[in-house]
Amino acid sequence: MEKMNGALVQDPAETEGNDVGVRIFSDDDTEGVQRESGASIRVLDRAVSVLGFMAEQKRQVGITEIAEATHLSKATVHRILSTLRDYSVVLKDESGRYQMGPSVLYWADAYRKHSGLAELARPYLHTLWESARETVHLFVYEAGEAYYIDKLDSPHPVGMRSRIGARRDLYSTSGGRAILSFLPEAELKAYLDKTELRPRTKRTITDRKILEEFLAACRKRGFCEEVEENEEGIRCVGAAVLDLRGYPVGAVSVSAPAYRFDDKASLAMGERIRETASAISRELGYRG
Repeated sequence: MEKMNGALVQDPAETEGNDVGVRIFSDDDTEGVQRESGASIRVLDRAVSVLGFMAEQKRQVGITEIAEATHLSKATVHRILSTLRDYSVVLKDESGRYQMGPSVLYWADAYRKHSGLAELARPYLHTLWESARETVHLFVYEAGEAYYIDKLDSPHPVGMRSRIGARRDLYSTSGGRAILSFLPEAELKAYLDKTELRPRTKRTITDRKILEEFLAACRKRGFCEEVEENEEGIRCVGAAVLDLRGYPVGAVSVSAPAYRFDDKASLAMGERIRETASAISRELGYRG
């Protein structure tokens, strides 16, 4: 990396092997960017909305469908997609439909390497999966949000439709509840103060006092459950992953169709998940 005419220029050798372009700005360009910062932020916000919709679909989508879902004009969507194509963020097929492109994998890999949690936890997740033979998830908790960063699919025909990178509600998922149960009291209170406990299903706990009592019980036994509270027909058990301070940085969970996961099986699975999460926590320096 070197500086040229007031801009950082990346040596070609540093980017060899990937298709992600690096746009170079001169001093004049920078002044222009500053003048147009407001417009640029709006464009970026719209581009993120477009990508978010495309990521949720898991299939090729057309401009009209994207425009209707994001409430943008077709001309705006077309301009955004054209720019994203230049960087291989999206791909366009012969029919004119779009899908996520390979640059997304490059960025995702960079995030995974940065967090380190997924790589560190993988052997423990495999051991748990071999025992559970159901879908295993790894959550990461950052900036007040929980996301899936790894997933081992169930070998059964009927499994989970979840995807890596998806954001999960904390109050209605077993992994999210496990994280909440280990938050400092002030942080948990702040979360509950700002969060509307909306029913995901008819079984979801939406009463704050009941949820607080539930979380206290979860912390005491070391794992949390949810029975068809986040998704109809799905039962999950999760345990928090703690760093050296005892702060929840993520969670491990096992999910299965409720008909394969009765109370006895859920309790036994909770013990194994707690052991798995504890082993990962020890790798992070936790000694509690």
